[in-house]
Amino acid sequence: MFIRGMRSVIGLASLVLAAGAGPAAAADEVTLLATVTRAVNIPMIVGLRLLEREDGIKVTIKDLKSSEAVVLAVADGQGAFATGFAPFYPAVAKGANIRGLMELSRPEFIVMAKKELGDVKALNGVRIASHSPKSTVQSLMEYYFDSRPGVKPEFVFMPEGSPARAQALLRGAVDAAAFDVSAGQVVNERAPGKFHTLVDFTSEPVSSSILVVNTEFAKKQPAVVQKLVRRMIESYRKGIADPTFWVRERGDALKGLEDAKLEAQLRALVKVFDANGGLERMQGAGARQNLAFQVAAGNLEGPAAKWNPEQFFDLGALQATLKDFGKR
Repeated sequence: MFIRGMRSVIGLASLVLAAGAGPAAAADEVTLLATVTRAVNIPMIVGLRLLEREDGIKVTIKDLKSSEAVVLAVADGQGAFATGFAPFYPAVAKGANIRGLMELSRPEFIVMAKKELGDVKALNGVRIASHSPKSTVQSLMEYYFDSRPGVKPEFVFMPEGSPARAQALLRGAVDAAAFDVSAGQVVNERAPGKFHTLVDFTSEPVSSSILVVNTEFAKKQPAVVQKLVRRMIESYRKGIADPTFWVRERGDALKGLEDAKLEAQLRALVKVFDANGGLERMQGAGARQNLAFQVAAGNLEGPAAKWNPEQFFDLGALQATLKDFGKR
């Protein structure tokens, strides 16, 4: 069975090292560490399914409770690969043996509020549900509100996920909430006309989620890294062209969500996926802007010029893939 053990692991102490989890793993089995599975993860999961089916490399996904725990675990060798969010950057800055291979998505987050809160200024003093203090969601919001000195919301941290924050907004526990666009669709379906989008982060030219590798594993198993990146790009390109590809190929992922609803969510998310794996945000001027955002958001110490993209990203596998596939 593909992607065995897709379950929540409570705390790092209970993360059992499976075959293929650590840097000394065999080349035919690997572990990827992640947080709770959402629609935005489906292109990645389909890439992993292709890796197993076409290349014979089995994948175990292990879900941890926070993005911070994921980064610590992959740096410790408890998984070969991981999904990396905002905590990835300070971990690398502190010497963690991890690197980003490609972008999985740009920000998929929006801030929705009660209809009576007519504009962003009305959010001053308002309770806004966010993820956690060092999450990508919170980094985006602090970056956004720092440029609006007259608007100081009260953040309520709810790391349980976008659905939980959407529910908090629907039941009136908060007046505004930050969550992914899929949760925004749910809010509009359940309470049409009651809420609206005040802030849309989906156009921000920064990487929200990246595919991370343990550097020791990458040195020992470069062929596996190359195959994984190729299958990821294959998944992203086919799904961007036709999101029903992702729906058909998702396997057991989000099996409780009917196909039509998942397709609608993925169509709304297509704009945050990149057919070139985020290359323009991981090298050159785009990468420097990406890192400058992390400095402005407080995830890296300034000045931004002290950081080089090569400290964070290893693009060899992505560049080789794009040389074969061609850029889009």
